[in-house]
Amino acid sequence: MSKIKWFSFIFLGCFCFNLQAESTIQVDNARARATFLFAKTGAVYLTLVNNSEVAHSLLSVSVSDSVAEEAQIHTTVMSGDMMQMREMSSGVSIAKKDKAIFQPGGMHIMLLGLKKPLQAGNSLALTLYFADGQTLNVVVPIVDMTL
Repeated sequence: MSKIKWFSFIFLGCFCFNLQAESTIQVDNARARATFLFAKTGAVYLTLVNNSEVAHSLLSVSVSDSVAEEAQIHTTVMSGDMMQMREMSSGVSIAKKDKAIFQPGGMHIMLLGLKKPLQAGNSLALTLYFADGQTLNVVVPIVDMTL
């Protein structure tokens, strides 16, 4: 085997190994709820799958300033007979080989200060920040979730 072929083989092997090692969190079923014309908040739902042998923590999220002023990780809790949303400022831990489900009525990503309505058929870019320094950029389709 020539030196160039050998070097290419080693380089590709290292690249693929590093790509796999960095892809320990998988994002499934990402979607944002379409909003009405004057809505100031929006919601994103998704599933984070931890394919690794160690726990990971999602610390924060962000979206472009052209989409919303801020994005936060929220949960929904019952307070008396009212459901209320609360920011999860310490983030979300995902155990090894487990998943975290962000869904209506539970954990979700709240978009605050929408700059324009979220229209079905469009998409938005979301960035997820993890405690280990890993970031994931996700393209989130906007869908009509009316019943």
